[in-house]
Formats: sequence, C-alpha cells, structure tokens
Amino acid sequence: MKAQWSLILMLVFAVIIAIFAVINVNPVEVNFLFGYANVPLVLMILGSALFGGLAVGMFGIYRLFKTQREVKRLRIENEQLRTQSSTPSVAASTPPPAYNEPTVSADPTPLEPISDDLNTDSESRGFRSDKLKKF
Repeated sequence: MKAQWSLILMLVFAVIIAIFAVINVNPVEVNFLFGYANVPLVLMILGSALFGGLAVGMFGIYRLFKTQREVKRLRIENEQLRTQSSTPSVAASTPPPAYNEPTVSADPTPLEPISDDLNTDSESRGFRSDKLKKF
C-alpha cells in the first residue's frame, strides 16, 4: 500500500512539473562556464527535474545494495552461530548446581551498608566491622 501511495505522489508531482514547464516556454540564456546558450525554459525545467530524479534514484540504489550486503552478511553470521550452538559445548555438559550447594561469587566479602541511617549492628546484618563508622 505504501508503494502505491508513493507512486501516486510521484505521478502528481510529475504532472505539476510538466504543467509548470509547459507554461514557461520563453528562451533563457544559460552559462555553461565555457560559453552561453539560449535554451527554452521548458527544457531547463524538465532537464533539472530529470537530473534531480536520477540523483535521488542513484542514492536509493546505493542504499539498497548496501542494505542487501548487510543482510547477506548477517544471514551468514546467523548460520555460523546456529551451527556453533548445535554442537555440544563443555558448559552445556555440566549439570547445574543442586539447590543446597553453595555457589561461588566473585567477591566473598559481605555487602556494605548503602546509607548511614541503616541499622549498623554488625551481628544483625553481617556488615564488615572494619567498614563501619563509629559515631
């Protein structure tokens, strides 16, 4: 549906440009850096619209090819990851720890209090006694 609306808008825009070009048929002097020429304004308007459309189209084609290359690269990467995940690994072969087994943490020290207004009784919360502030 989006493509249909884009096509309709492009056709309406092309008709507006064509009407504007046909109304302006007077010759104009154009400077080509190496000389001057008298060209009908209708050709200048249509030529400018044509070159503008080609520039936009070329940019769109460039983006399309770039996106297709990215999709191809991601599909290959996806397939590689799928084949790696289908092979059994060492981590997958070890069973998870039982419920009562202790787990190993990165930092074996107890947590410190977040705020000074908390209960700082070291026996009640398991705080490190060397980190407590004495008032």
